[in-house]
Amino acid sequence: MAQKTSKSRFPNTPLEASSLVRVSKTVGLSRRAIEDDVEYLLYHFISHPTRTFHDFDRLWHELHFNHVHFACVKREFRANYMNAFYKSFLDYFSSEVTSMKSGVIFSLYFMYISQPAIWGKNRIRVTRDIYRSLFEFYVESIDMDTDVEAALIFDKLRELEAFLFVEEQEPDGYFTEEKIEFKKAIEMNQKLNDFKKTKMQNDPLKLCSNSLLDEYKQLAMEYQQAKRETFYTPQATLAMKKTLKETANIVETRPRLLRNFLLNSTLGQDETNIVHQVERTGQQLLNSKRRKLAREASSTNLQMDTHAP
Repeated sequence: MAQKTSKSRFPNTPLEASSLVRVSKTVGLSRRAIEDDVEYLLYHFISHPTRTFHDFDRLWHELHFNHVHFACVKREFRANYMNAFYKSFLDYFSSEVTSMKSGVIFSLYFMYISQPAIWGKNRIRVTRDIYRSLFEFYVESIDMDTDVEAALIFDKLRELEAFLFVEEQEPDGYFTEEKIEFKKAIEMNQKLNDFKKTKMQNDPLKLCSNSLLDEYKQLAMEYQQAKRETFYTPQATLAMKKTLKETANIVETRPRLLRNFLLNSTLGQDETNIVHQVERTGQQLLNSKRRKLAREASSTNLQMDTHAP
């Protein structure tokens, strides 16, 4: 997992610059890389046929997720770095999928306890509303005798005093000058986050059948096509030529290679990937439900055969 959290000294775009998590005085980490790692872990968990604490424990160690701690080794930047992960996990707690809520609590627990002792423990920042949601899930799980493992892990976090109560979950990390310079990029990031929250709040099976997903897919395809057309303009190749010279000291003049650089950059990534990911996850959940129903049907038939005269 840790290989995805790439560091950057020279962001390629204002959008990237406005969404960096600082890990040292001169190095930032892509917030999107953190969010991608978190998303991969959680969706991998809820797509399992069984979703117990033991399953999550095995998945966490199979993915070597605790290695993400070593992307930030400066104590003074650890709090902000850890909060980026905590917040990314907690964003998924608004999901309608119960197993996702369990996955969030398991993630917070492992993220908290796996912090290397040399840097100390950075607590989980929660607002009153976030903690209320967590506590209501805890009470409901105990009362209904469902997701009991997640409830017990939440209780363990309380016992460890892992939560830090705050007014704002994420402190404002922008300087006034940055807010002015990256105003449009910050607003664009907010819009992208709004869509991500919509995705988090819905069962992927429900979202796959939602007309909004089709609308987004169509918009993403149009945007992707517009980007590709832009990449074939003289202005785009000139911009790429200048970027390569300034950031990597590479002198390249051939338009075909310059276009290839653009197409393989973060700007050229497929905008429909997020839709395909939702669809794949929905299919995995559907297959999981089918297997569960098949096992239940098989068990019922076996019991009927046992009690038959």
